[in-house]
Amino acid sequence: MSRAPKPLPPPTAEERQRAREAAVALRAAIADPSTMGARAVAHVDLVRPRRGEWWETWANLPGFARVNGRRGHYFHTCLPGWTYARSEIVAEMIPDLEALAEQGVRPTEATSTGRAA
Repeated sequence: MSRAPKPLPPPTAEERQRAREAAVALRAAIADPSTMGARAVAHVDLVRPRRGEWWETWANLPGFARVNGRRGHYFHTCLPGWTYARSEIVAEMIPDLEALAEQGVRPTEATSTGRAA
């Protein structure tokens, strides 16, 4: 029997500010991809389960990453435990970041079948 994960503490003012900045930066990058900054790619070896992943990050989008290339998923460090498909960035990730910034509310349930906690 597995336990439910321990709930995260309420977000700090600093976390809310980072989420606000992340939402603005993501909207700007979608409008003009040249604002993303330099791309960096790293290979991450995971012990359990034994496998590896490729993580892509961009200089002007701190906390935002794509895992395993075009067919992979995206995550943001402001939203721990959540992953998003490319099609969910505008529809779900950015609104989740804005809700965290404006109301201090973290996502609690998936709003589509493509996203898992």
